[in-house]
Amino acid sequence: MEHTENKTLSGNPMHFQTVEKEKEYNAAYDRSLTLWNVPITTSYVPTRFGSAHIISCGPEDGEPLVLLHAMGFSSTIWYPNIEQLAQKFKVYAVDYIGDLNKSIPATLPENRAHCAEWLDDVLHALKIEQCCLGGISYGGFLAINYAVHHAHRVKKMFLLSPAASFAPLYQTFIDHIIAMAALPTRENVQQFIQWLSKHSLNQVIIDQFYYAFKCGSLSLKVPPGEFSDDDFKKLAMPILLLLGDQEVISDADLAFSRANQVCSNLIAEIISGTGHLLNLENPEGVNEKINAFL
Repeated sequence: MEHTENKTLSGNPMHFQTVEKEKEYNAAYDRSLTLWNVPITTSYVPTRFGSAHIISCGPEDGEPLVLLHAMGFSSTIWYPNIEQLAQKFKVYAVDYIGDLNKSIPATLPENRAHCAEWLDDVLHALKIEQCCLGGISYGGFLAINYAVHHAHRVKKMFLLSPAASFAPLYQTFIDHIIAMAALPTRENVQQFIQWLSKHSLNQVIIDQFYYAFKCGSLSLKVPPGEFSDDDFKKLAMPILLLLGDQEVISDADLAFSRANQVCSNLIAEIISGTGHLLNLENPEGVNEKINAFL
């Protein structure tokens, strides 16, 4: 694994109270990066909200593919999918600047327009005019949001368990994550992940999630929410939507039904035996469907 980074640790006081805690978290992040079995480059690009951390891989002349991660997990969550995606695409996995990861915010996005502006700044810095876009959970919400604001820049989009977006969050999910974040012991984090997913996940990734909440404080200002029918009418690009039949954060059947009603160019599937973290729970099945779609 090649690993270069052009920005030294300068402290992220919005998410980590001390540089020592940030270093402890970053060490856990770097352990997760060892799961990426492709050559990578890590870097920072400037945005109006601060410096966005990016993991890049794949052929330099490949079609650009931008990946957005689940809340609390960071871009390292894509490790089960990256070998396949990086064969053809130039992949940019971007750490959302309002979440616990390696991006360094100067100010935090405060609304959906800001979220779209942030990602547009990233694409501009990377000299990307148009790309394929993929997101899981909160990253799926961010992907839809960007496509709503800048549909002409998204060629195709795949969504894995997008948070809210098509159907409202269950109050039980909100209660679970608030309780976990308030007391992020190893036991509480492990129980939360086991509730969220229906399979045993890689412990290295779980440890990174634990250190995110142990060492940092989440200050996400833009909660995921439903998009309007008018929003979805703006999305003419092909969309792949994958949902787990044991989803716990919202009603997967309702999301599936509404997505088919409001999206004009959609492939939607419910994956049997999976919960919220589809790409970690059933990577082979998810990879097969993403590959066929892209």
